[in-house]
Amino acid sequence: MHSEFDEVLSLQPRWSSRNTPEMRRRGQLVRSTVAAHLRAELPRLNESAGRDDLAIEGRDGTGLKSVIPWVRVYSPTRSPKATRGWYLVYLFSGDGERMYLSLNQGTTVWGNGEFRQRPPQELIDRVTWARSFLDDLAVHDDRLVRDIDLGAGNSELARGYQLGNVLAFEYRRDRLPDDQALLTDLRTAAHWLGETYRRETVELEMPGEPPPDIVDADLATRQIAGRARTAVGQGFKLDVRERVAIEQHAVRVVTEHLNRLGFDYVRDVGAIDSYDLYARNGPNQLRVEVKGTTSAGSEIILTRAELEVHREEYPRNALGIVHSIDLCRETDPPTASGGILVWRCPWLVDDRALRPIAYKYTTGL
Repeated sequence: MHSEFDEVLSLQPRWSSRNTPEMRRRGQLVRSTVAAHLRAELPRLNESAGRDDLAIEGRDGTGLKSVIPWVRVYSPTRSPKATRGWYLVYLFSGDGERMYLSLNQGTTVWGNGEFRQRPPQELIDRVTWARSFLDDLAVHDDRLVRDIDLGAGNSELARGYQLGNVLAFEYRRDRLPDDQALLTDLRTAAHWLGETYRRETVELEMPGEPPPDIVDADLATRQIAGRARTAVGQGFKLDVRERVAIEQHAVRVVTEHLNRLGFDYVRDVGAIDSYDLYARNGPNQLRVEVKGTTSAGSEIILTRAELEVHREEYPRNALGIVHSIDLCRETDPPTASGGILVWRCPWLVDDRALRPIAYKYTTGL
């Protein structure tokens, strides 16, 4: 790979957006030759990452040639496109003076039925999250850098990679390691990638990701619609017992709040009605929707039946959101505690705040 990397770097100063002979040669190296070398290493890379699904792809631009060509190592379920998820990527600087092997990330995220561009601060927060546990693995090497410089001026692609870099091996063209050293570094970096994927699976909260209950609702909807194969692949964030623990804790918190407000009769009707609590204080009756979440509570899931009930019952209704709940997954069964109650009474459903994650379509058959 040493010679191919060296040749790619030698072609970088002759970059053109057109498919010149130099750019055709660069594309062949990136898309075919280097990628083929790396595919031969996949068994060892999978072993280092603790996975069995890693893949390789190289790109130098679709249509117009990009200033920064790349070759990446990724899981198709975790990072189906270079704009999504975590991956390792070889990046070649625009001036041809250096290249990087970077643990990096896509710049878009799925949420509310669409992809959106991550703002710069969100990318930085995610970098901080990944470094927090990679540092715990004692990732220390004098050749590692946290800031990369792709020497590409105003290239938006280069800026995204520079912001998204977690850790990178930096290689100067005049000091490129031999093939064995390059592959040793790649196996080390594959371990970083595997650990990042593992943490992404087990941790409930990640910067820039939708709340776990929103992720689970979206995935469940995709499964029902036969589209689960398009999900990023991490599976459900919460299992049934964890969801029950969160829901039951939220109901207890809201029940105690209703008692403090003077309601002398509070009944949990969530198993039989399309709302959670029925409260009464003399002639005053209240139907209460309760939502519990480990997230900051910026989004909640509502069913059609829940919406219909609260539209009908307004103003004799309320919404209680218990957010930032602490979930202990080490106990058996899991336990939930803490949280912050947000109380809205009466609760007028604001249609402008609703975003559909699925539709029922009548086919006429």
